[in-house]
Amino acid sequence: MNRKLLGISLILLVLLVGCSRKELKVPLEDVGMVGIMAFDYIDEKQMKITVAIPQYSPEAQQKTQIFSVATDLVSSGIVEIEKLSDKKIVFNQLRVVLINEEFARKGQVRKVIQHLYRNAEVGNKVLIAIAKDNAETILKGDYPDKPNIIFYINDLLEPSINTAFNPNTNLHDFIYTISNPVTDTILPYIEKLDDKLEIKGVAVFKGNHMEELIKPEEALIIQALQGRKNLAPLHLDLHEGHGEEKLMIDLIESTIKMRSNKSIESPKLIINLKIKGTLSEYKGAREYELNTVESISHLEKDINKQLEEDITKFLDKLKNMDVDPSGLSEKFRMYYDGKWTTKKTREVIGKLKTEVHVETSIISTGTLK
Repeated sequence: MNRKLLGISLILLVLLVGCSRKELKVPLEDVGMVGIMAFDYIDEKQMKITVAIPQYSPEAQQKTQIFSVATDLVSSGIVEIEKLSDKKIVFNQLRVVLINEEFARKGQVRKVIQHLYRNAEVGNKVLIAIAKDNAETILKGDYPDKPNIIFYINDLLEPSINTAFNPNTNLHDFIYTISNPVTDTILPYIEKLDDKLEIKGVAVFKGNHMEELIKPEEALIIQALQGRKNLAPLHLDLHEGHGEEKLMIDLIESTIKMRSNKSIESPKLIINLKIKGTLSEYKGAREYELNTVESISHLEKDINKQLEEDITKFLDKLKNMDVDPSGLSEKFRMYYDGKWTTKKTREVIGKLKTEVHVETSIISTGTLK
């Protein structure tokens, strides 16, 4: 009797396992693989979620499907999108998260990013960007020479030392900086201009809220202070007594050393930055003089002075904003006995004095105009 019951139990177990496996299999055409997810602010209780889902069927009239829903919870919004698309929504292929500026300024970003960060389907390398005005509009925009909006935005945000500085912040970076008491978060800021998208600046956060938008050339200073060895091209306007001068330094390598006085009460930081690169373009009064070692040496000294002024001015700007995206307060935290808090970072940055020294080496010249 016991053997007969055991045999029946085994047969039922095999049948149940077989059924469960069959239920787990979902045809590819019934799966919606989200490539971009966007969040727009509606009010304190609701947000709009928009997703871009690529269509792989050759019979599809559109290469990308766009769905938008208003919701109070991310998970509820995903369920509603599944109803609209009639597909199982998955996030294995998620590449970009767009956040509209109002949503960021209201301090709502951390909540939705943490939700995605906890989702096992979502990779940590998913890029995040702030969208001016409406993120839904960006996804539904018409870009004639860019047939796939998912690849277009992803490629735009991918790191490249040949373009203007872009922080390329991914989910892991965001969670690290937003929860780190010694640094503030930065995100690329994109804008739709007619039929194209451009990175127009970098959004600086103070805690959970977007605080200010800074220019790409200002954000390049953050890149240097963070210790990046290879910098984006540097466009510089010189004001050192030779009239209007403009130049571009490319293929930049940099090294930086910072030394603090270890004081929390009267903090001071000495910054030594060395850069070397190619003078790819020049326009100004010295156009036909930059053909000797001596003339290049004079130009390097002028570049040093201008960069020292620009960096000092930018650090004062961050000080007035009471933010620390470069993590300068770490140079004081490492000597502090006790628990370091965000409040302590604000105190240090508010009183911080800096002394900046720059040493430039032009290793070659390109087209000088």
